[in-house]
Amino acid sequence: MGGIEYIILQIFLLLTFAKLLGGVFEKFKMPKLIGEIIAGVIFINLLVFYTDLQDLIHFSVADFNSGDEVSFFHIMGEIGIIFLLFAVGLETKFSDLMKVGKVSTNIAILGIVIPFAGGMLFIFHDAVSFNAALLIGAALFGTSTAVGVECLRNLNAMNTREAKIIVSATIIDDILCLALLGVIIGAIKPEAEPISIAFNAAIVAAFVLFMFLFISRVKKIAGRRRRRQQRANLQRTGDPDACACDTPEAMGEFSSLGLAIIVCLGLAAVSVNIGLAAIIGAFLAGMIFAEFKDTIPCEHNFNVITYFMLPFFFIWVGMEVQFDRVTADVLPLLGMILAVAFITKYLAGFIGGKLGKLSNDSSHLIGVSFIPRGEVGIIVATIGLSAFVFDPPLFTVIILMALITSMITPPLVNHAYSRIQKHRAETFEELFHERGETQDPEE
Repeated sequence: MGGIEYIILQIFLLLTFAKLLGGVFEKFKMPKLIGEIIAGVIFINLLVFYTDLQDLIHFSVADFNSGDEVSFFHIMGEIGIIFLLFAVGLETKFSDLMKVGKVSTNIAILGIVIPFAGGMLFIFHDAVSFNAALLIGAALFGTSTAVGVECLRNLNAMNTREAKIIVSATIIDDILCLALLGVIIGAIKPEAEPISIAFNAAIVAAFVLFMFLFISRVKKIAGRRRRRQQRANLQRTGDPDACACDTPEAMGEFSSLGLAIIVCLGLAAVSVNIGLAAIIGAFLAGMIFAEFKDTIPCEHNFNVITYFMLPFFFIWVGMEVQFDRVTADVLPLLGMILAVAFITKYLAGFIGGKLGKLSNDSSHLIGVSFIPRGEVGIIVATIGLSAFVFDPPLFTVIILMALITSMITPPLVNHAYSRIQKHRAETFEELFHERGETQDPEE
């Protein structure tokens, strides 16, 4: 990759290009991660097909493809995705799990079972092994929380019942996805046997259960800390409505940030060393700090770090998509995986909504909101590639599936929500006219 001066040049070029393309996609209300991935795709393929550029910036595509685990962009990407899952955990308070309803739970469970079953059907495809089918199922059962929720936020629809159901369902969906992904990672290991798979599943269950019990304990501690600081704040300022984090006892932003990074990387390391994915520990670490948002504030500064680190992950993913390694034979497989991806998640959301006695329009909105795979499918694809379960063509297919489902979702959500608004307006108008007719005789 050249000396440090050339690595700095490569970072500058890639980050600038990624941010520019990400901004373009954001302007059109698309996830910026798509632009960042495409930046990596364009960069690496320019180097592949115009080899003189490799000498110009001292970047060797051959070295990048050598599978070296200490590759700079690989390491930066891995740390970036660990920080992303911590940030997702920060938005998932354990106390919120106690509030989710039956409808959200049903949707989340169906959103796991139906897509995973659809993915496992690819075991009958000649080019897909059993382990690859497992990971395809895993790539299909994960939902991109960011894409669907961001679409609803742009529509100012976050206070609607449908949005609350979607957010609640994605909380459960994220936890179930990560737990099952831990089991699947154990199952695809070369030495995996039924006993080792069962043992790995038990480790996952025990670890997640222990963390939930720990987080529930942390929640009680957080409550006591909050009340203590509020009393101290009341004595100091005489204002009972003042923010508790203004007290001298409250941790400062930077000290809390340091603690957050230590806990995040620590639990990620524990997860890796017991056979799970690092992202599982990072997610659970985020859930711990979610309970202390008001007394140990770290979200703002942590998001700043994530803003810098995360593009490296999506850039690295894009750089793995090299068109000289992909043949036209994979296009039919891409079409089939896309069809299964759309149908299974939509059915899970729609059926779950109907089981909750929601209208067809509301169930349709939930269904289309669950279509995007985004960062979840991308994470699974990178796991499959690093474990040599996915070859480069199949890896590219999963990446394209995640990108296409993320790009098509915003217009589908906009259309589905406009239908709800239109029907509600028509219903209101009908009720208004009916009341007017009954009042006319009296008048």
